[in-house]
Amino acid sequence: MPERVLEIHALSPLLFRDGRPFSAADGTETAARSLSLPLPSTVAGFVRTQVGLAEGKGFSQEHLQNLHGLQVCGPLLARDDEVLLPAPRDAVVYRDAEGNAQVMKLTPFSPPAGPGCDLPDGLLPLQITQDVKPESGYNFWTARNVERWLLDESLVPENISGLPTETRVHVAMDPVKGKAREGQLYSVAYRPLEMGENPQTYQPASLRVRLSLSNGQTPAPIGHLGGERRPVAVEVKESLSEHWFDCPEAIKKRFAEMGKGARVRLVLATPALFEHGWKPGWIEKSGSGELHLPRGLCRVKLKLVAAAVGRREPVSGWSLRENRPKRVRWMAPAGSVYFFEVVEGQPADLLESWLRPISDLKQDRKDGFGLALWGVW
Repeated sequence: MPERVLEIHALSPLLFRDGRPFSAADGTETAARSLSLPLPSTVAGFVRTQVGLAEGKGFSQEHLQNLHGLQVCGPLLARDDEVLLPAPRDAVVYRDAEGNAQVMKLTPFSPPAGPGCDLPDGLLPLQITQDVKPESGYNFWTARNVERWLLDESLVPENISGLPTETRVHVAMDPVKGKAREGQLYSVAYRPLEMGENPQTYQPASLRVRLSLSNGQTPAPIGHLGGERRPVAVEVKESLSEHWFDCPEAIKKRFAEMGKGARVRLVLATPALFEHGWKPGWIEKSGSGELHLPRGLCRVKLKLVAAAVGRREPVSGWSLRENRPKRVRWMAPAGSVYFFEVVEGQPADLLESWLRPISDLKQDRKDGFGLALWGVW
């Protein structure tokens, strides 16, 4: 089936809850916070629902099983026609003495004899070359800047903090008396799909996903995404390359020139789920020829040298098929970077998983966890 891009437009500010407790009980949070972007599983469930609604077959267990197998890659944030990606965590943006933005590149290094570190499995630490305070913002980079970073070029990215927050204060109502309950104020932080320095300069933003649809198949155009069932519109983009971030030719050329011993980087464009927490479980199996591994990794044996991984993030949800909550699992956050050396195989084969999911479990890959970007170091 041909692959196409779905673009999701918000018809009102959206809510992507972060999982913290939120209720009227004493001692619990009175503020509902929103994630910067919806989790891949949230968007995958939404897209499958829209496909199921369009097919009009209902949601029987058999049909739910079929929809559950639909692979959805995303979400990626887009500003107008420009794809934005999470900032790589091996880049530290700071201000120099003149107040100009600079970028410090973190790279693996071998400590001198004497001092050492307790990193597991012989991993190397990352070298900090400047004793500086990281600059806030810079949470998303343009696709062009990510390409340059993956090619190991120096650059100063545009300061893109992400979607703004719109906080609304509410009061709990007594359903019997029809009056406000005294002292029960709470706030909810929403995410409008628009970007800019202030409301006067906001530009429209959208979420994009990639999936396979049979010819003529179109998801239902209006649906509800995230908390409080907020309405969104779905648009099908027929031209894949114009609305997705395909692997740039410069990166293809660089990888084609490399061989055994090459140093490659993996950057996560969406959070990933691995069997060993922060560490991909497929590393030891890479290059073994096993068919269930993510694309390209069965033919290239990799050695992990170092990693720049952010704080773990939780993911849960509701299983519609089993009608019960899912257990909490922990993700490696988007933007995490893994430094590898190629032990065997052709590095160019790794590009088969460009912006494809590389999580350990097959269903997590179908849900879009762990979209991969590849570069050099």
